[in-house]
Amino acid sequence: MVTMREITRAPTRTGTALSLSAAGLATLALAFTTTIAALGGVAAIALLAAGLTRGSRRLLDVAGGLLFVGLLAGGALGGSTEALLVAAIASVLAWDLAENSLSVGDHLGRETDTTRLELVHGATTLVVLAISAGVVYAIGIVASGGQPIAAVVLLLVGAIALVAGIRR
Repeated sequence: MVTMREITRAPTRTGTALSLSAAGLATLALAFTTTIAALGGVAAIALLAAGLTRGSRRLLDVAGGLLFVGLLAGGALGGSTEALLVAAIASVLAWDLAENSLSVGDHLGRETDTTRLELVHGATTLVVLAISAGVVYAIGIVASGGQPIAAVVLLLVGAIALVAGIRR
């Protein structure tokens, strides 16, 4: 006789760990820009952890928005392009991994070993983000000859919007 168990529809442990690690990297990169941006990153980590604990997509979206505001603050206050790009990649990666963790947990349950699935998803997302950031960085170098840093920040915002649009 086969014993049936109820699926625990909670975010996966692997996805939660990967997401919080990416958010930590984003916050570290934001710390190289301004203190205000870093504080936004710390608050975003707390919201991300709460969203993953509760299984709330709304909290995950608010955390992602807070990381985005931290990016804008870092860019507006003169943060380096490289630090902002690393923070942007890690921010989008953290949000995407958290969303994926919720989806996989809903479908397969927390008890299922999903490590390989989530690592492949994370690596693929990271490759797409790194290529996008490379294009943004190259355009920023070419276009920023005498241009204000706001132009680079706007290019970064455009790349993030493009990736977010493709994701949905």
